[in-house]
Amino acid sequence: MVRAKHTKQNKMSRRTLAFIATALVVVLAVLVFLYRDKLSPSAISGVSGEASDAFSQSEPFTYETGSQQMFALMGDNLAIASSTGLQLLDSGGNTVSREVYSMTNPAVCGNSTSCAFFDVGGNSLRIYKDGEIKNFDRDSAIISVTASSGGYFAVSGEEAGYKGSVTVYDSALSSVYKWYSGSGYVLDAAVSPDCTKLAVLCVETTGSVVHIFRLDSEEEYASAAMPNELAFKLCYQKNGNICVLSEDAIHFLGSDGHELSVYGFEDNYLANYELREEYCAVVLSKYVSGSDVSLISFAYNGDVLGTAPLSGEPLSMFSQGQKLLVLGATDISLYSRNLDIKKQSHDVLGFTSAVLMPKGSFLLLSSHYGEKCEF
Repeated sequence: MVRAKHTKQNKMSRRTLAFIATALVVVLAVLVFLYRDKLSPSAISGVSGEASDAFSQSEPFTYETGSQQMFALMGDNLAIASSTGLQLLDSGGNTVSREVYSMTNPAVCGNSTSCAFFDVGGNSLRIYKDGEIKNFDRDSAIISVTASSGGYFAVSGEEAGYKGSVTVYDSALSSVYKWYSGSGYVLDAAVSPDCTKLAVLCVETTGSVVHIFRLDSEEEYASAAMPNELAFKLCYQKNGNICVLSEDAIHFLGSDGHELSVYGFEDNYLANYELREEYCAVVLSKYVSGSDVSLISFAYNGDVLGTAPLSGEPLSMFSQGQKLLVLGATDISLYSRNLDIKKQSHDVLGFTSAVLMPKGSFLLLSSHYGEKCEF
């Protein structure tokens, strides 16, 4: 049964103002999504002083080209979303599934058994599961889609008469919960690892608010406010805590919404981040030029676990369990959770992204081909 909680939207004095506000939140969502992609190195030079380890490479595999390629994993399968559609490759680089259609701002997320391909600010949403691509295209714009390790998806989007909505799909891809927002524009949402709670990030005139719901109840379970702050991303952690990211700080909330800690970025710029259930890290740059860059990792309660200097802003970051893979312009490094370097190599020129596989190997990816590698 689908449970729905409705919050009536206050009537606007003019329909035009409502239309403009709705349009603005879609633009904001697109900018939020592109934010991480735009955080690319502007002028990176120099390499780390750590010893370099060579790595072995398999034969390259190819995939469909397309602008704005985005990568994710479904188990050990590589999911690729681009302006021309979706593609899923197995661990050997062979095409498992492919569908051609147009996306303006392609995105992809996945868990061990399924993955979602969607167009931020558009209407396209396709979910792959059990050898089949299912069409979940919407009538209204998609703001974000997230996947939980438990197999659930949270889909945030526009909703006529409201300031957004969130639909939760279970592991069978059935809609099991829907929440309508009338007080704040929805920017992101996530389902807890145990698939019992939903956290929704909204922006209001006073700042950002996280609303928390139990999936077996229509009533709001808890909430947390971040006044005068524009947060744009949230993530459930493995133990049920929630981390919330803005350009100015990262907040850590307990499962009941109370704030555990906050780490302010002070005068530093947020250059990149990695928020997953088992790994939380940010990259801060002292200057817009991309120099004086630091990588910082956090425990589930917000305690700093480690800090490491970087030679420049990363091209990509990808974690698996307690390990983090960081691809720079001239090197690739594998870090532990407390940011000890486990492996490093400088033979990565020409690649734009890297994905850490479940069993420790990694994929180096360019615009049209990739290579499976081992340190």
